Amino acid sequence: MHTEKKNLIDSFRPYPLRFAELPLDVIERDYNQPRKVFGIRGGSDLSRLLKSIAHYGIEDPIKVCEVESGRYLIMDGHRRFACAKELELEKVPCRIYPKMDAGEFEARRYEMQNNRRDWRPIEKANAIHRIKTEYSDASEKEVADLIGIRQTTLFHFTALRDMRIEYLELMSEHDLKEHQRISFMQLLPRLRKIKPYEVDDIVKILFKKINDNLLYRRKDFVALSKIFSMASLNEEELLYFLTEPQVSVIELCEMTQLSGVSTQIRNLTKELSVKKNLNIKLTTKEQNLFEDLYKLMENFI
Repeated sequence: MHTEKKNLIDSFRPYPLRFAELPLDVIERDYNQPRKVFGIRGGSDLSRLLKSIAHYGIEDPIKVCEVESGRYLIMDGHRRFACAKELELEKVPCRIYPKMDAGEFEARRYEMQNNRRDWRPIEKANAIHRIKTEYSDASEKEVADLIGIRQTTLFHFTALRDMRIEYLELMSEHDLKEHQRISFMQLLPRLRKIKPYEVDDIVKILFKKINDNLLYRRKDFVALSKIFSMASLNEEELLYFLTEPQVSVIELCEMTQLSGVSTQIRNLTKELSVKKNLNIKLTTKEQNLFEDLYKLMENFI
């Protein structure tokens, strides 16, 4: 009788749950692990994990494979293992898998690490809001320290939760990264109407440019914010930027570079505005200079 060959995945089976606290010296890192950055000094994300484990312990057991009696290889949890060593823990909680062939080991590890989904920013914002609500008497700094983020980040997530729903929908639709969402929120108050384009029109255009990789770095958002803060000087360039779909922020920056004369005029305008607001009168010398400047400008305007 002909027996159909089983699919490869059908040869794998669930293993019975086996948990134990294992000493660190019987656990080994897998140097074939695709992810390579596990050092504690590798960045804020790892520092945050280190603080979390110091306060709460290891909440998610490290997954290990028993390669031989009393010797275990990490399948998933290298960062937790690195933090445990840094904190000089004696034992760590582990889920233990029996010895398996190399192919199954790699396939199972891929599933463990590939099936995770990061927080969506609005989910994180809602979770932070609930924490703040439960600890309503705590200061912003205390809440930020509790969950291992900076106060400015806490503020941005609070602002994100309060943002208009259509903007949140655009963020989700265009799959903005966290730094892009924060940068967009910082840019939003600087936006203003540019000829036929209302602020809502501009927001939609900006999201399209984000989607087309014409606006994506944090420095792009900062540059655009500066250009909008001087919109009266840059209105024609901004209009071109908004009208032409393929113009990037980098190109807009090049178009709005001020000449030496333009810079001096801008600084002079600011100084005059300050004096006017403070009701400071011009000196006789200044009045004479401005009369000469006015006459000269009549020839250009």
